[in-house]
Amino acid sequence: MSSVGRPESTLGLQSGGEIVSGFMPRRSPKAVKFEKELVFADRNFPLAVFILDEHPDYPLHVHDFSEIVIIAHGRGVNVVGDEEFPLKAGDVFVHHGGRPHGYRDTKNLGLINVIYEQSLLQKVRFDVAGLPGYQSLFVVEPAMRRKGEFERHLTLGIRDLARARELAEAMEKELYGDAPRVRPVAFEERHRSSAKKLARTDATGHRFMAVAHFMALIGLLSRAYNSEPTVDSERIMKIGRAIAYMESHFSEDLKLPELAQMVGMSDRNFYRFFSRVKNESPLSYLQRLRIVKGAKLLQSTDMSVTEAAFECGFNDSSYFARQFRRILGVSPRQLQAGGRMRGGV
Repeated sequence: MSSVGRPESTLGLQSGGEIVSGFMPRRSPKAVKFEKELVFADRNFPLAVFILDEHPDYPLHVHDFSEIVIIAHGRGVNVVGDEEFPLKAGDVFVHHGGRPHGYRDTKNLGLINVIYEQSLLQKVRFDVAGLPGYQSLFVVEPAMRRKGEFERHLTLGIRDLARARELAEAMEKELYGDAPRVRPVAFEERHRSSAKKLARTDATGHRFMAVAHFMALIGLLSRAYNSEPTVDSERIMKIGRAIAYMESHFSEDLKLPELAQMVGMSDRNFYRFFSRVKNESPLSYLQRLRIVKGAKLLQSTDMSVTEAAFECGFNDSSYFARQFRRILGVSPRQLQAGGRMRGGV
């Protein structure tokens, strides 16, 4: 995990976003775990934001939550596994927690750190999943980073960085009210800065408003990723575009050659890169996407199993039911009756 600071300077930023690259190999020691209970003020509401100045060096660590990190000012080095990435104001990256990461050589480093669980984002993402920038920043980049193949990230321009800070401060106000900000501490002293003491007990709609600002930030970053593509980001954006297209056209009869041609890749290269990112083939992912969409229809509408199957691109409701059970672990009718499912996209 990391924390955030107030931007003191935006010198050197470009007027628009850009994707930057650069890493230096480095062997790293064993990572330690950052405990989830120190992060969320309310264990039943998995959203947090920390805005702290002078973030210290942090050892390699892992965690069970996701985080958006936005560099507000200063500099340092982001260590991810055996790679190192120089940091500057405006840099944005997403960690899903599984790959060891940390910071070294920090100087006046301020971070906006938005922390959440994937389950929350799945509930509120709506049609932002249809943006290639969303898929690139929140899906493709973290997957490549876990595999040690990532060399680039988004950098916000001055205007977008200022807007991102406004949204983070609005989230902070809703989540913690007038409580003093948590001060940055060394990793080994992290238990002193537990977020539990920040929990609000008043019923003012603060959760709703915090999620609204969170959604606005997700949208801002997703759109910014699209704004200034570069050669370095081309391959990531191609897979991001393909995933976004599948999200919006999942009920259509999509074929691998069609998807590959749409993003300007050969069938072979598209299949290999997509499979590395998603750990499954494009058509396997599409099948699971259709099933999950069907499950949401069965949970949120009065559609029959047959109607949901046809709505999601299946021509045979029996085949839909068999794949439904294979992927989610319950039958469509069991889900309608209140059964619990596994999996997602």
